[in-house]
Amino acid sequence: MSNISIKELSDDIRAAISELKERPEIEKVGVVTRIGDGVAWIYGLKECGYSEMIEIQAINGDTITAFAFNLGEDEIGAVLLGDDTQVKAGAKAKLTGKVLEVPVGPELVGRVVNPLGQPIDGKGAVNAKLT
Repeated sequence: MSNISIKELSDDIRAAISELKERPEIEKVGVVTRIGDGVAWIYGLKECGYSEMIEIQAINGDTITAFAFNLGEDEIGAVLLGDDTQVKAGAKAKLTGKVLEVPVGPELVGRVVNPLGQPIDGKGAVNAKLT
């Protein structure tokens, strides 16, 4: 058995820790089972919370945002906040861990925004201080 000082041991441990790579995050993913009237029905997101935002992969490669409003045992219903013609059964749906929030306040007066509060009027960003 070799003699090693506490300092050497501490240095070795610190070096090993600094070389550790980040662990990959576990994604909570479900699959769209059907679409109707602007609602995507999604299987496999049992951890989803009410009004939680969900990202759904569109057929054109974009991401469509939705928010959960109907939490069933096997499926959840999510209101699509984008072009529902771009979402088909079998699409991947991923939880974001964020609850739906949109900007509010006087900065929105006279502006045209989408359901997420993003400007669509060509007048630049909405700099609202409240959500």
